[in-house]
Amino acid sequence: MSEPNAAPVAASERIEFLDVLRGVALFGILVVNLPFLGMSMSETLGWPSIWDGGGANAWAGALVRALAENKFMALFSTLFGVGLALQVDRAEARGVDPSSFYPRRLKVLALFGALNGTLIFFGDILLPYAIAGTVLYLLRKKSPRAMLWIAACLLVIGVTLSVIFEGLYGAGGGDGMGDDMRAADVALAEGSFLEGSAARGMIYMSWLVYSSMIAFNWRIMALFLVGAALLRSGWVSQDRAPLHRRVMVYGLTIGLLCEGCSLALHGREGLDVALRVVDVLLHQLGGLALSAGYAGAVATWCWSGKMSKLRRGIASTGRMALTNYLGQNIVAGLIFCGHGFGLYGEFKRPEIFAMCVAIYAAQVALSSAWMARASGGPFELLWRRLTYPRR
Repeated sequence: MSEPNAAPVAASERIEFLDVLRGVALFGILVVNLPFLGMSMSETLGWPSIWDGGGANAWAGALVRALAENKFMALFSTLFGVGLALQVDRAEARGVDPSSFYPRRLKVLALFGALNGTLIFFGDILLPYAIAGTVLYLLRKKSPRAMLWIAACLLVIGVTLSVIFEGLYGAGGGDGMGDDMRAADVALAEGSFLEGSAARGMIYMSWLVYSSMIAFNWRIMALFLVGAALLRSGWVSQDRAPLHRRVMVYGLTIGLLCEGCSLALHGREGLDVALRVVDVLLHQLGGLALSAGYAGAVATWCWSGKMSKLRRGIASTGRMALTNYLGQNIVAGLIFCGHGFGLYGEFKRPEIFAMCVAIYAAQVALSSAWMARASGGPFELLWRRLTYPRR
């Protein structure tokens, strides 16, 4: 009798709700990331405050912070945790040792991340995802309850760090523009691909350090564990539809209240330290609540059966999440950077948002056409080829 082989999750084993949610998350990630790819550092690190007469540009930035920043990344992180746990669980159910493929899968993901961060987009998340996936693998035998407790501890650590560095000391505010950043701005706007990559690499290394000093990377690790725990507790099935509706209502209500209060505080000149801390806490709590609310809303939509053609298109986009995430960054580089059309710094936030809508609509259309003929996107197929040995 032959030994069972490691293999990717089959199309028949996929959960459409998760693919739709992943596709929705990709749009939110694009809305948050594209300003960093297309606008100067002075604008992305310190945009005009709505309280200083910043106009439409400031309001667009404030709304992205309130409704998208950290929310869709939280969904994407949770879904990555779900996906990795699903692969491990189904491999073990077939009698396959996860160590035969899982570590290699994470190494390839880390390689994709390092290349993305230095060559395409300095705000890469794939390398932190590979690290979080390693943490999940080491804790895979834990019960869902234990995973949730560990996740809660990681979130507390992350929020505490954000309170210290963003609340008490105000890190990440202001114009944040030293000589190195100004030089990077010029290299990204006018330099060759190699000059731009050198600038991206410098910013990427700084981001990897800074994102570990605030909640960002800690939240990723926590949400990987949350995703695995929710999967193993059966929370992603249609049987939990009433729960999903409640999560939608409570998550959206709490999240919008927290982010509304944070919006009233954020960016005010001379804000008291205590109020800056309150702003950070509201933003962190509001982000998690809105993420849950968005997930509940997408689940409720999926179970309703309405707008099925749109749902299938977004699901196809979600099935090609890695390709579409990297594709967004590649297209943006060609539009904005010196090695492409060189439109870096030429657009304000409302115009950038219109670009997001256009890019995402194209991705939905292209993903639908591609997935009608293939079992995964180009980067998914490459990841699969490098993960699973030939049989």
